[in-house]
Amino acid sequence: MSDLRALGQRLVAAGLTPRALAAWSGTDRISSLPWKVSDLSARDPVPAASGLALLVAGAELPLDRVRRLPIDELVAAGLVETIEDRVRARVAIVPLGASLLVCDRAECDDGVELVCWPDDSSVHLARALPPGRRSRWLDLGCGSAFAPLARPELATAIVGVDINPRAVEHARLGAGLSGIEHLRIERGDVLDDWGSAELVTCNAPIPDEPDAAVWRSADAGFFVRLWSAARRSVAPGGEIIVHCTLSAIPEELPGEQLIVVYTPPSTKAFAILWWRPDAPSRRVVGRRAMTPERPHVDLRDRDDAAAGALMPRSSC
Repeated sequence: MSDLRALGQRLVAAGLTPRALAAWSGTDRISSLPWKVSDLSARDPVPAASGLALLVAGAELPLDRVRRLPIDELVAAGLVETIEDRVRARVAIVPLGASLLVCDRAECDDGVELVCWPDDSSVHLARALPPGRRSRWLDLGCGSAFAPLARPELATAIVGVDINPRAVEHARLGAGLSGIEHLRIERGDVLDDWGSAELVTCNAPIPDEPDAAVWRSADAGFFVRLWSAARRSVAPGGEIIVHCTLSAIPEELPGEQLIVVYTPPSTKAFAILWWRPDAPSRRVVGRRAMTPERPHVDLRDRDDAAAGALMPRSSC
């Protein structure tokens, strides 16, 4: 952990920061970068942007163009590889707030073990998490651990769980580079016993997805396991927050369900669920259109749903 943390600090010092990424790429939305990768990687980067070109855009660069980077340490960590007088990133390393996230390169083909580039669903979930310091947070199906890396201040101890060994490896690298010592990543199924937590989260895969190549497609029975595991794992008075399709949320879940759908009526309904199993029983489903000023679901939407201030989904 200490070696990875030191390496992460050197990468940040070399320009791997959100501010530098936004200035170089022209956007502060990580989810939009895959559409820019081919253009960004084709640029001839200035020295200050060499780390971003190599580790974010996936450009293959001459070794003499990356002198600002700790290439030997990156090679030793398995993050880059050298080919004669050139260097190529084996993974993407993306600035995320004060953290560094490790995932597969944006141009990698879809597959069941792909640790994909963060999409907007990751941001929706991270921004939906209430502030405050809890003793324990359990993130089920954590993938690259986007939410814990984006919001590490939310708990004294964080456990991320994923069944994909590649995701576990990448998430551990991200935690190490970011120096987040209270984030532990474990391999296993969501239904395994991971102990109890005041906050339980999941950015769930897509149910009934016909394309087997889609990385986030759910296996048969996943949601049965997820709802059972989340209910069992949440501590008394705790909260479960899930990003998923509306159709995957059972109406019979106990307690309070506040659900905000954010996709247009003509498309598949994706939503954030705030679920408090110990609260008085009620189910509220509303819709909020995304705007350039508020492009992601946030806590204001939860509060508006609780107050009945969102348009009912059935009337949208």
